[in-house]
Amino acid sequence: MAVTQSQVRVLARTLGILVFGICFVLVLDRAAGSGSSGQQRLAGAPLSVPEPASAQVPAILGGKSATPAPVSTSFVGMPMVGALFTAGQAGVPGQHFCTGSVIDSPGGNLIATAAHCLEDPANGSTTIAPFVFVPGYHDGQEPFGTWTPVKVLVDPHWATNSNPDYDIAFAVLREVGHPAARLADVVGSEHISFAARLPAVVSGIGYPSSDDKPIACLNTLTVYQPTQSEFDCAGFTNGSSGGPLLVGVDPATGRGRLVGVIGGYQEGGYTAAISYASVLGPAVQSLYQQATATP
Repeated sequence: MAVTQSQVRVLARTLGILVFGICFVLVLDRAAGSGSSGQQRLAGAPLSVPEPASAQVPAILGGKSATPAPVSTSFVGMPMVGALFTAGQAGVPGQHFCTGSVIDSPGGNLIATAAHCLEDPANGSTTIAPFVFVPGYHDGQEPFGTWTPVKVLVDPHWATNSNPDYDIAFAVLREVGHPAARLADVVGSEHISFAARLPAVVSGIGYPSSDDKPIACLNTLTVYQPTQSEFDCAGFTNGSSGGPLLVGVDPATGRGRLVGVIGGYQEGGYTAAISYASVLGPAVQSLYQQATATP
């Protein structure tokens, strides 16, 4: 049977539509496949909200045999705790010198550290120098990126004369190359508790400047003075300042309640076996509220 010219045109049009449909389906399938194979974080690109990193709580803090003792051990680090570094060009980390921890906040980008880590008027340092925060840092690795401050708050009592009762600072951060990222979405965050009851068993974590791994210790935080607490554990040398003192760390999630940061009296202690912390009272709570207020 002869095929007319009109039938040929209809057949060609039908085949064209069919081919277009197949190509369209293949494009969609490829796009979906690339999304499931891993998220590429291009600078300036919008980010989906990931699940926070696994806690990696060391057994000394959350294991079945965890028992309070004045002994620390090194470990690979927890995502919610990181090291503060001097800032080089373009925010490249230099040397780590203090410790900080990610805490709950509406913006999801807040850390707590010791005020003397950032400025120390009594010793001639009256300007907050640039720094870089590297959460989960260990062995030269930066598993969750590098973060730089966009806002830093210290209490006026500290800024005036380094009053040890106010040795805590809050910093709002932004990830280098990814300004839309939220730190707490990436690594999780710790609760913060004001006017905690002592004595209490706490987990202390810090980054000694002489090592590329943090140390951890489980021991009792006691009252040293009405405005100061004491944490006895060996190994908390320079660099541990700003390290979190956490009550009730969940071994599965790493979440606990921040009740202090290493600092305060003697800027954290003159010996490696005895550390101090300013009590998180009403003044610190007010500072926290300022840090979490919408700009």
